[in-house]
Amino acid sequence: MPHEDFSVIYSGNMYQADLLKSLLEGSGIQAVLGDEYLGRMVPCAVGAVKVLVAKNDLDKARTIVEDFVKNSTT
Repeated sequence: MPHEDFSVIYSGNMYQADLLKSLLEGSGIQAVLGDEYLGRMVPCAVGAVKVLVAKNDLDKARTIVEDFVKNSTT
């Protein structure tokens, strides 16, 4: 799984990133956490953990991420 085939779609703390990864995977989109080690060391570090998805899933994933962000701020 080459990294250049993936794009960062979200950055957040470990809890947010892990939840979003689960939502994406539940919709059939492969997701990978970047900087996961840092997120485990400092779980509440904002923007520390990145969620990456395959470039061919970006459009479908954007909709899920937009809903996730909208619902997490309300």
